[in-house]
Amino acid sequence: MFDAITSALAGVLQQPNLFVFFILFFLFILVAYKAVKVLVRGLIIAVIAGLFPIFANMFLGTSIPTTPQNLLWFAITGAEIYFVYYILVSIGALAELIMRPFKREKTKKVEKIIIMEKEKEKHEKEKREK
Repeated sequence: MFDAITSALAGVLQQPNLFVFFILFFLFILVAYKAVKVLVRGLIIAVIAGLFPIFANMFLGTSIPTTPQNLLWFAITGAEIYFVYYILVSIGALAELIMRPFKREKTKKVEKIIIMEKEKEKHEKEKREK
């Protein structure tokens, strides 16, 4: 079985167009899966947000009209808020990913300074003891 997999992989690697096709196919599946996941979550948020006026009237004692237009407005507003939140979280994650190499460099420099200061204090303490 391992030989069949390696020979198939070798055949794919020998044909660059086929290799690129499989990479694009894999990326398409990942992007489509993520998009469907976000859309389903958005739909769930829209349904919950659309039901908010009903629950608010029942449990909070408000008098929000429960017309179809009003329920649709709450559903659309809830979905919009979710998508804006998702975009902002994605931008934050991307910014963190971009800034990660710079953060590591700074922490390494700080660690070196701390180690140097500790060694300096250790040498000064040894000099005082002598």
